[in-house]
Amino acid sequence: MPDTHELAVVHPYAEPSPPRWGTILLTLLLTIVLGLGLALFVVVGFWPEPAAPAPRADAALGRTEPADSARSDTADYEATALPGGRFELDPTVPAGTEAGTVYRWPLLLSDDFEGTELNPVTWQPYSGGAAGAVGQRSAAALTVSDGTLKVTSRGLTSGGMGWQPGQTYGRWEVRARTEAGAGYRPAILLWPEGENWPIGGEIDFLDSPHPDRSETNFVVHYGPQNAQDGVTVGGDFTDWHTYAVEWAPDHVAGFVDGQEVFRTADPQKIPTGPMRLTIQQDIGPSEDGWTPAPDDSTPDEVRMEVDWVRIYAAP
Repeated sequence: MPDTHELAVVHPYAEPSPPRWGTILLTLLLTIVLGLGLALFVVVGFWPEPAAPAPRADAALGRTEPADSARSDTADYEATALPGGRFELDPTVPAGTEAGTVYRWPLLLSDDFEGTELNPVTWQPYSGGAAGAVGQRSAAALTVSDGTLKVTSRGLTSGGMGWQPGQTYGRWEVRARTEAGAGYRPAILLWPEGENWPIGGEIDFLDSPHPDRSETNFVVHYGPQNAQDGVTVGGDFTDWHTYAVEWAPDHVAGFVDGQEVFRTADPQKIPTGPMRLTIQQDIGPSEDGWTPAPDDSTPDEVRMEVDWVRIYAAP
């Protein structure tokens, strides 16, 4: 009986099945996607963080600050020098740069010393002996001419004067120069209106007892024992420079030629009562040894010259 099952015979030369192009394309696409993903992971994983904004130079202050900062007050900046240390002025900053201009302090009052006499409403000359120093103060030692105030020391006579009235908190700036001479100490400061020194405090923002005027000092006096904090600033202070102080409830800061040289936020060191601006030149030797005695090198006359005084709004 014949076999009814048919066998499928494949001819050895039969054509193969056509390729599956969809599968190939899908495989290729997946390979590309995976490759791109791996590359992206490597790039992102090892790419450095974005750089911080480049600092910009503040030419008037001789320092740098972040490019995206918004400086509106001197409190944004921390002084370079430590209290009790020494501060060397940045030589690229022009002498006479004004803190009031750099920080845009609002001007309230000023005196440019025009004419030939002091303004009797603004200034009160001192007379009599100087506390803690030698000699006498005389109004005759204070003269105004050619647009400047002169405080002239001769022998045991010198001069000093105070701005009236005093105030609590504010900013003061003075443009001045000094003459070399052992035994005479030019000083511009804030003095307690109540005369309750040292409890009432004292802030010296020009204080140059060194005979050749190669140094000036910014000094804060405080406490019943006349404790002191401050900084020494190097330079040639026989040339014109600007000196400024900013006094606020939470800090005291000092400036020379627009450069911040000192700052304290210690509440024990910050005066709380009214003070007045004082310009004077003391005679040594002082009781505390700060001002030396005149010697054979001391000229017959030694002057401090002041171009102008400005008082700005409190912070």
